[in-house]
Amino acid sequence: MASLVLLLAALGGLLYVGLAPRFVVRTIDVEGAEAMRADAVAELSGARGQSIWMLDTAQVAAKLKASAYIEDARASVALPDKLTIVVSERRPELRWQSGGALYLVDASGRVLDKDATAPLSNTLVIEDASNRAIQPNDHVDTDALALGRVLSLRLPAELGLRPAHISWDLGRGMYISTADNRTIIFGTSNNLDEKLAVLGTLLNDGTAFTMLDLRPSTPFYRNDVPEQATPTAATP
Repeated sequence: MASLVLLLAALGGLLYVGLAPRFVVRTIDVEGAEAMRADAVAELSGARGQSIWMLDTAQVAAKLKASAYIEDARASVALPDKLTIVVSERRPELRWQSGGALYLVDASGRVLDKDATAPLSNTLVIEDASNRAIQPNDHVDTDALALGRVLSLRLPAELGLRPAHISWDLGRGMYISTADNRTIIFGTSNNLDEKLAVLGTLLNDGTAFTMLDLRPSTPFYRNDVPEQATPTAATP
């Protein structure tokens, strides 16, 4: 009888520990997210509020890898209420184009060499509109490299907008051109979520524009529609 009481007490203790509010996931740390926001990764995991003892970290990782952004993911827990997620985002192969030539660049923006091969269909090419002459060991704008990768992922996935060209120059920073001849200027990666929200609103509303500048605190756009020629009466 005493052993049964002890067993029940032990089971009760385990049940308490398993269900105690102290041991549910409250803090989620995300590492490696650039294209995705850390809070979006945390939400996608579906782990917040779950018991830390019962959380299947392999299942969390599998759920994250179902995202178009995430190539690999790992998850681990720490007492009393912390989940750590480490993600590796998909990174399109990248080339920098300037002066009619394609260049290989590394993650630090260092120019490695000219790329003599034809770019693959999944290669991201950032076009340097200043057409500067660059040489191996020169550096290109690292924010432009990172922003180019992010835009190539987020624009199609979140807004259904696939850029025809992703370009950069010293004056405007990063901008894209669309297949229907619209220019959208992002500048730098600062306040990118707000810029994408403004763009999404205009696209959803069906607002007509040929140029949208998202750099100012109050973005502006214009719609330069060519004037229609006034028909003239035919002379008899």
